[in-house]
Amino acid sequence: MARARNDRLRAAREAIPSPRVPGEPLSRAELTESEGSPVPMADQEAPATSDYLDEMRRTLSHLVALDGVHGGADVAPIALRCFRRAQRILGEGRYVSAIERDLEAVTAELGELSGWLLFDAERHDEARAVNAEALELAHIAGDTSMQWFILTNQALASVHTGRDREALRISTRMSDRAELPGRVRALFDVRAARALASLGDETEALWVFDRARSAFTDGTTGRDPVWSWWFDERELAGHEGMVYASLGNHAKALPRLATAVERSEGREHFRWALYIHRANLLRACLRAGSWAEAERVAADVASMVGEIASARTEGILRRTVAFPEQRPALPSTLGDALDHIARRVS
Repeated sequence: MARARNDRLRAAREAIPSPRVPGEPLSRAELTESEGSPVPMADQEAPATSDYLDEMRRTLSHLVALDGVHGGADVAPIALRCFRRAQRILGEGRYVSAIERDLEAVTAELGELSGWLLFDAERHDEARAVNAEALELAHIAGDTSMQWFILTNQALASVHTGRDREALRISTRMSDRAELPGRVRALFDVRAARALASLGDETEALWVFDRARSAFTDGTTGRDPVWSWWFDERELAGHEGMVYASLGNHAKALPRLATAVERSEGREHFRWALYIHRANLLRACLRAGSWAEAERVAADVASMVGEIASARTEGILRRTVAFPEQRPALPSTLGDALDHIARRVS
């Protein structure tokens, strides 16, 4: 059983190539500001203790909150510096032995967050490298749940960067495992459905997404990891809309994407989600020829450009407004709104 488990973990690690991004020595000044919140620091001479772990956990919570409100582009460098510092402390053995396993686990979590933020910042090579490093750390720490989290992130990033076969390989290999909690299995199936839709396999994509919905509808249990709190009806609706959009069925994509937007509105702590859902909805409206709805959504999106630093969302908007073949058919007011967005994201 132990050997089989190790083989499965090794296969999961191999799903992500692991180039290394070297970290450079950090000055104390580089780690002092995150909207007034201290970044965790360990004295250069004294070994890290449980106090350092507590600081790391507080910083993780703060960085997650900043991402939800401001997007990943500005937060990613702070998270990455924290991750590199924690890696150096581990590598140099500069910690008391009693915290070793916890230090590995918290460092892996910092790596997961850093990888996600780098993905949103469109720094994809760095995101892949950090994901691979964090995955290895989570394995060493015995944190299976964090390994799942990192792999779901990488699967989505692989879809976004056109590595659909890689995303499908990661997702199907993981979702077939009997030990997965329902919510985690559903999330891997969502990633698989996104990859299948991008590959044009409509039948399989919709079947896998229905399986994800069924597992999601079963509700949460005590086995579901704490990190899965964000995988909710809003998230499910948004991904279903993107599945249909990838398949070219924009009429079915529109109501799902609109639901994702509606379920994100009024959640000030999660404005990044509202931003990207609105961008995806605008793109689908234009593709479907729904001009009135597109004009309304364009006005909503334009008000958020510059407030949230999400390179991924800005990339979606740049591609969305670059539809020269459709411009002659657009109402002038909609064309003006798209031109305004284009200037803001250029």
